[in-house]
Amino acid sequence: MAGDRLRIAILGTRGLPPHYGGRETAADEIGRRLVARGHDVVVYCRNYNSPRPRPRRYFGMRLVHLPSFRAKNLDTPFHVALSLVHLLLRERAPIVVLSGSGTAFAIPILHLFGRRTVMWVDGKAWTRGKWGRLARWYLKRSAAFGVRHSDAIVTDTPLAHRFYLEEMGRDTTYIPYGANIETVEGTDTLERLGLTPGDYVLFVGRLVPEKGVQYLIEAFEGVQTKRKLVIVGDDPYNPDFVEKLKQTRDSRILFPGYVFGEGFRQLMRHCRLYVQPSDVEGTSPVLLSAMAYGRPVVVNGIPENLHTIGDAGLSFPPGDVQALRGILQAILEDDGKLEEMGRKGVERIRTHYDWDGISEQFERLFRGLLS
Repeated sequence: MAGDRLRIAILGTRGLPPHYGGRETAADEIGRRLVARGHDVVVYCRNYNSPRPRPRRYFGMRLVHLPSFRAKNLDTPFHVALSLVHLLLRERAPIVVLSGSGTAFAIPILHLFGRRTVMWVDGKAWTRGKWGRLARWYLKRSAAFGVRHSDAIVTDTPLAHRFYLEEMGRDTTYIPYGANIETVEGTDTLERLGLTPGDYVLFVGRLVPEKGVQYLIEAFEGVQTKRKLVIVGDDPYNPDFVEKLKQTRDSRILFPGYVFGEGFRQLMRHCRLYVQPSDVEGTSPVLLSAMAYGRPVVVNGIPENLHTIGDAGLSFPPGDVQALRGILQAILEDDGKLEEMGRKGVERIRTHYDWDGISEQFERLFRGLLS
């Protein structure tokens, strides 16, 4: 271990173990590595993230579970406010990581009590389709407030870094998400779902319009193949959209709902092809996971996705269903092309998206704030 022990608090995620999205996965991977390097990490969790009895520790990280309003616009602000009270009364962590631009209201209070703040953002969150007009206004104003007052800002893509620098006048620290290259032995999740290894196309994510899963379903409906399409995910805040997706008459398309942990790893490791059709994205942890497992990937050609895959995958013009259908029809039976894409994906993860190196970047940032 180099240097003194750091004490770090993470606010604004849904908590650990990770059951939701990329920020939770990143907090897990980075936090456990910081603990292994001798640091103290406390993560504030929402009660609904874990059933009772809720764990107090997770891979050495301390977990604090607090209630929240499980409503889209109030969930994060209410939980962060409660976490802030607990942090100031009970915790001594001098470094506080605030997940998402909507947490910026906590910055002046933390500064008043001598804490250093890192706002961890994922680009222009206010452009995401799930937010209404008031929420978009709040997130944009909150980001501008954080730009003026946060001690540091971490962005997860070069495009977000450039946006904050050129449009908001603040230099940020670019640190991407990562992925683990690992083996997966079991197939019981596939057996439960009636799947054969290497015989299905996969998507994993929230079932919201901006994730573009509607493009994938429409494209796949026109592909001539006996292989299946597995749509993993859900969205409790938008059940009407989810139900509309499930109205497809194509019996090859399966909707198993949320799948986490070992089940997720099995599905990812054994898919024939992973498709990321997102209209809005940062550095997608799920996309990185697919590449780390050696799975060939096809993405919606937005700049963030193209930066993530480099030359390790294929892309279709944003929102172009016909182009996506053509790609799927062309490569689903091309074993040589699929194998080549998979090899390139693994190599790109090794070179650019290693969690150990990413954790060291966060450690250097934290030390710099205290020096």
